[in-house]
Amino acid sequence: MRKTWMKVVIGALVLATTTPAVADRGRDHRRDERRDRREERRERREDRREQRWERGQERADRRAGWSGPRRAPPSARAERWAPRRGYVWIDGRWDWNGGDWVWVGGRYERERRGYRWRPARWDMRDGAYVLVDGGWITAGATVAPPAVRVERWSPRAGYVWIRGHWDWRGGQWAWVPGHYERDRSGYVWREPTYEQRDGAWVTVQGSWVIR
Repeated sequence: MRKTWMKVVIGALVLATTTPAVADRGRDHRRDERRDRREERRERREDRREQRWERGQERADRRAGWSGPRRAPPSARAERWAPRRGYVWIDGRWDWNGGDWVWVGGRYERERRGYRWRPARWDMRDGAYVLVDGGWITAGATVAPPAVRVERWSPRAGYVWIRGHWDWRGGQWAWVPGHYERDRSGYVWREPTYEQRDGAWVTVQGSWVIR
């Protein structure tokens, strides 16, 4: 009888000491949940406020005759496609319909020998996004030209030595030997240069320019 009574007393004491701790943890958990919900509501309010501001700016732009979006386009969608002989796959892109972004799906276009497709892109200009449309461009070299060759030549009265240069022909760099050209009074020869554009090396041909 005494042992049973002692067990009841000990159990009551344990329950009395643990219940407040459990209650405190429960209150902390509920407080954290309320704080998280308040934070989520605040973020949603800020998002709605920003969207209203953007829509207001876009309406003002349309009234002023400008319909470019101020919001960046969404991430490009993944599209499934398979290689098709004689054709090139053109990736889809986002388009602006004057009020929202609209997805334009990809397509196949017939291949063009000596050309490659430059994808469309949206550039930020003067606070709004402007579409730089895609198109076919000359397929330049994907590797830089080799070092210029050393050529032997000697001065010639009334002539200018035009140094040789590399030119992209038939899918490879070909050396164009140097030559003499009659001197042009008031002009100087500007040698060809090479620029990397849209991932390809393009030759900017040499020319006579005013001194």
